[in-house]
Amino acid sequence: MARTATITNDQILKAAQAEFLEHGIRATSAAIARRAGVSSGILFQRFGSKEALFAAAMNMGNGAINQDREPDLQDRVGKGSVQKTLIEIGEMLLDSFFVAIPNLMMAWANPGPDRRENMADYYRERGVRGQRILVEYLQAEAALKRIRLVDPYTVAQTFGGALWSFAFEQVAGATLRDKGSSPSRSEFARRLVDTLWKGLRP
Repeated sequence: MARTATITNDQILKAAQAEFLEHGIRATSAAIARRAGVSSGILFQRFGSKEALFAAAMNMGNGAINQDREPDLQDRVGKGSVQKTLIEIGEMLLDSFFVAIPNLMMAWANPGPDRRENMADYYRERGVRGQRILVEYLQAEAALKRIRLVDPYTVAQTFGGALWSFAFEQVAGATLRDKGSSPSRSEFARRLVDTLWKGLRP
């Protein structure tokens, strides 16, 4: 027991975040405690409930996951590879979705109207803002003839929708692929951009 006294809340939160990102809402308190190197009793003593631990862990913004990162794509118009930019944006969105989806699932599963509505509004606003940024980037690149002139709204919706679907599939554990054959986030973003590029290249 003397060992657990040296484990900080930050270490517990990092372990909990990793477990929630791997297993979604199916993550157990026992698995989190094991990963953190503490007893389950310590988790409840410090955080009160699994829901409180989840909320604290998924809003850490500890560098690995930062929900508030948004791309400044206007600075990238006409510079570098459009494909590389889209892959980086895809990876950034996936990081954000892997936080948003468990947060929303937990909010929906624990109906406190204020919490649920506030969280839904937060992610809805972020989604609209993010889509607008991507649409403006695609329009600017099309004006420079670095991509084909296409409907940027449809491209942005397809891009974001595919990323969201992949993240949801991973978090919920509902995959049509054989176990172990699912691509990494980076690999999925690259494959998605490669597929979309067939219609976007000038």
